Amino acid sequence: MILALVGATSAWAALLASCVVGAFFFAYFSGTSDLAAEALRSTHAAMRDDERKARVDSERRFRLAMIEALPEPVLYIDSLGKVEAANESARRVFRIVGPEPLLSVVVRRAEFVDAVSEARRSGAPQIFGFVDRGETDRHYSCVAAPLLTTASSGVLVTMHDLTDVKRAELARVDFLANASHELRTPLTSLAGFIETMRGSARDDPAAWDRFLEIMQGQADRMRRLISDLLSLSRIELNEHRPPETLTDLAVVVREVVDALQPVARSRGVTLEVRASDGDVIVQGIRDELSQVAQNLIDNAIKYSDPDGVVQIEIRDGLDHEAAVLSAGRRWDAAGRMSIATAPVRHGGEAERFALLRVSDSGPGIDRQYLPRLAERFYRVDPGRGLRRGTGLGLAIVKHVVTRHRGDFVVESELGRGAAFGVVLPSGPLESMPSVRSPGSDAG
Repeated sequence: MILALVGATSAWAALLASCVVGAFFFAYFSGTSDLAAEALRSTHAAMRDDERKARVDSERRFRLAMIEALPEPVLYIDSLGKVEAANESARRVFRIVGPEPLLSVVVRRAEFVDAVSEARRSGAPQIFGFVDRGETDRHYSCVAAPLLTTASSGVLVTMHDLTDVKRAELARVDFLANASHELRTPLTSLAGFIETMRGSARDDPAAWDRFLEIMQGQADRMRRLISDLLSLSRIELNEHRPPETLTDLAVVVREVVDALQPVARSRGVTLEVRASDGDVIVQGIRDELSQVAQNLIDNAIKYSDPDGVVQIEIRDGLDHEAAVLSAGRRWDAAGRMSIATAPVRHGGEAERFALLRVSDSGPGIDRQYLPRLAERFYRVDPGRGLRRGTGLGLAIVKHVVTRHRGDFVVESELGRGAAFGVVLPSGPLESMPSVRSPGSDAG
């Protein structure tokens, strides 16, 4: 485009030059040399003016094309304070409608307008922050840099979206605060009982027995919390590395069910297992998939009513759409949400999927709480009764499923129960070693 403009300018200049030369010789040989000189000067001025206009237009077109091609919000503000150019991202952020509006009309934030003015006045780049207030606040780091052009001097504002970074910072602060609180509570309880046992209950054996039992429970709670924190940290550290082994999901789940049968019986809950015939081989790490099954089934037992039933279903050979659809129970009035979503798959990757679905007959979860279910330390007390567990179980499940490039879906209806489904890529793949559970080849 720019070359075309330059070519057109050159052709126009050549034409004008020819006219000038012709006019000059005509005037000279006609004896009007003064008129010839004046004509030459006028023509030169016209040529310079046309060339300048062509350069200005070329620069403007290049500037617009460059700004529009950038993915993050960018604006160019001219010397009159008008937004001469804004790419699609900037138009969306500032809701710009119409050509070249005033910056002070588009942006109602003093720090933004002041930074642009200071960059123009001082000739030095200005760095500042900007928050786009909306349904979800978005945080930007901005640079207002003076930009000299042929026609005028303007200011180019580039904006870098830091929203995810800010959210991660807040999540870390929240995590530390919640972890400190969760550890402080049992420690405070233990300190209180120790003080009582040393004081008023010093000579009361019955009180000692009762207190020691409570203290044992608090110590177990801290142990579970620390274990879950370490597990979550380890899983997050390796989340970018997909699994390189194969595991029989059916064997892993049956082992977890056998281990949790005593807990279920003590609560009057029945565990029902339905599995596909034969092996259910998935691309996965055995210990991490065991954690997934353990957390989901243990949660279902905890939140089931006495005489309730927890259904555990394992299926294989599904396409991705069918597997995700079957991750819930398809209750009529149920709320449904994908907590983790598998990346888009391309040719050569697994095309069949396995499903683990755990559903209970408990009180269910109000749909308003579903988006926060996998947050660390989040527990849905209103719909699910008492505070149980560490509040890290579903966060662990989410991160394990994310590492395994799978899907994690929750579906729930108040008064009917909740269903949690995990969809995993099936195996075997010749390039991956098989890691089978002990005893999986028996018989």
